[in-house]
Amino acid sequence: MKPLRTLLLTSLLLPSIGTAAQEISSPDERIVLTTRVNKGQLDYSVEFNGKPVISPSRLGVELSDGAFSKALTVVSSETRSHDEVWKPAWGQFSEYRDHYNELTLDLSEADEPKRTMQVILRAYNDGIAFRYVFPEQKHLKEVKFKKEFSSVAVVSKNPRAWYAKSSTGLSSDVPFAKLGKSCRTPFTVELSDNCYLSLHEAAVVNSSDAMLSLGADKRTLTYSSACKQGTGSVSAWRTVQIASTPGDLVESSLILNVNNPNKLTDTSWIKPGVSLWDWRCHGGKADDGFEYGINTESYIRYIDFAHKHGLAYVLIDAEWYGPERSTESDPTTYEHEVDMPKITSYAKEKGVGIWLYINDKGLKGFDMDRTFAQYQKWGIAGIKHGFLGGGNQTKNAFSVKVLEKCAEYEIMYNLHEPNKPTGLLRTYPHYMSREYVNSMLDAANRVPASPTELCVFPIVHNLAGPVDRSCGLFDMDQSIEREKVHKQIPSTVVSQVAQCLVFPSGILTLPDMPDAYNRKLDLFEFIKQLPMTYDETKVLEMKIGDHITMARRAGGTWFVAALANESGRKLETKLDFLKPGVTYDVTLYEDTAESNYQFPGGWNKKDAAKKKIPFKPVKTKRELYQIRKLTVKQGDTISASIAPGGGHCMWIRPQK
Repeated sequence: MKPLRTLLLTSLLLPSIGTAAQEISSPDERIVLTTRVNKGQLDYSVEFNGKPVISPSRLGVELSDGAFSKALTVVSSETRSHDEVWKPAWGQFSEYRDHYNELTLDLSEADEPKRTMQVILRAYNDGIAFRYVFPEQKHLKEVKFKKEFSSVAVVSKNPRAWYAKSSTGLSSDVPFAKLGKSCRTPFTVELSDNCYLSLHEAAVVNSSDAMLSLGADKRTLTYSSACKQGTGSVSAWRTVQIASTPGDLVESSLILNVNNPNKLTDTSWIKPGVSLWDWRCHGGKADDGFEYGINTESYIRYIDFAHKHGLAYVLIDAEWYGPERSTESDPTTYEHEVDMPKITSYAKEKGVGIWLYINDKGLKGFDMDRTFAQYQKWGIAGIKHGFLGGGNQTKNAFSVKVLEKCAEYEIMYNLHEPNKPTGLLRTYPHYMSREYVNSMLDAANRVPASPTELCVFPIVHNLAGPVDRSCGLFDMDQSIEREKVHKQIPSTVVSQVAQCLVFPSGILTLPDMPDAYNRKLDLFEFIKQLPMTYDETKVLEMKIGDHITMARRAGGTWFVAALANESGRKLETKLDFLKPGVTYDVTLYEDTAESNYQFPGGWNKKDAAKKKIPFKPVKTKRELYQIRKLTVKQGDTISASIAPGGGHCMWIRPQK
């Protein structure tokens, strides 16, 4: 996509400056970044709103051959400003402003052979970013990290952190003194009531995912990652988002902005949307007695429901082409009772796109061009790449390879593995989602996300980009009878609906049967209206681990969703964001006074056995809900109650 507006201010090239301090500020001047060389080491520090938030922290790397491990000097520097507005193919906003001031430092070893590198630092209104550049030169043959010095020394008497304990796990409200030896990112820190930081990385295409380790001073975090590439290369970006509120972190576009612009010339085939998903329905009984499984009749039923209710897609998960872990399973064939040509032809007739699951073994063991050519012939809209594993350099690079191959065949991409979102959506807009979160029903022995954790995910896993949580379960009480539903979910059904808006994803994969949605069509109305791409996003309220209220606009229509932790809460939503002079119809989807997220017994079979309670369907109050309709205008306040572990949704549209 072409930018709407680009403004590049004149660059300023400075002569050799040795150890002198240099400074850049954010365009709004609230953030000031200062660099200096101290005893041969390059440091930086940051102020926010006139107060220090990052004390002098080291920059740099040591390569495997010893390069850049000793004293460095700044040979020259250059500053420039950049201001551009660009339009994404889809996202949380219809346009993003990429506005920053930049400082490039040319560094040289003080002693022979005087190898050189660059550090590029940027100050945005919502944080800072820096990366390393390794020019081609005589005495540098390879760029292989031995040790990274990039660090962030926070300024706070009592910093507390929320971070990804694993790709799906979460550590919440942890004092720095109790941090683990190694922490994943995004790593969000509360420095004070009006200052929050989040440490992450961006544009990870040819290195491992970075980890953070805490220094002996209990306040300095240092990045570490594996990177092996040739000279003339760059590192991933290290990012620190800085904001006055948690909501401002959620609205930040820094991670996207530091990534390269869109590589694709045509994005017309990239279409976000809501999808039915078969995996959690296997063994489920339809209201007419039919049993869902891996067969053509099941997929015809999914397609019919999607067509009737305007859903964009149906996702067919594993085993459709044979045992997914077998190296003999050819992803261009189809097995069981699956007639793929019949399914895809019927879907095309009904205007429904088909996504297909493909295991990593199928991508690596068979020619991708042959596979994707067949998918293109069938008219496949996207693939779900399963079991890539890890986040090391080789696997990250392979994911990008698949992503680029998908683009050649106009196939969208969803990575269901623990690789981090790092803003590649800007460069590859067909990168619709990934499973960097506690996906709701995944892994039989993983404890399901609690209501408190749902109010943390937006400033940790979700902060870096879209994630596929697969929310939207309606059959809360009976679904554990099914083959692939391994656990009870601590949530009300209205929370399930609200999560579909709070957790952004280019493909919303709904985990329930068409029959479950048919039984609650008045509640399903909110989900089927979601466009999954928006013109504007606002966090109206957020207290980490307690509650969040989010509003997203598509055209003149607003969608609002709220979540609360185990305590529930009274909701007072001011509609100040509506357009003045316009009357709106609003439908409210609400918990009842009796609704509650709790269920008796164990959360999975093992837990139930330990408690000596049968793991079977049981009647709860999770599925209770009510619907109200009102007429509103700008400035009105909506009052409601969110049940413990519950949610609240509003569909607001101008009167015709």
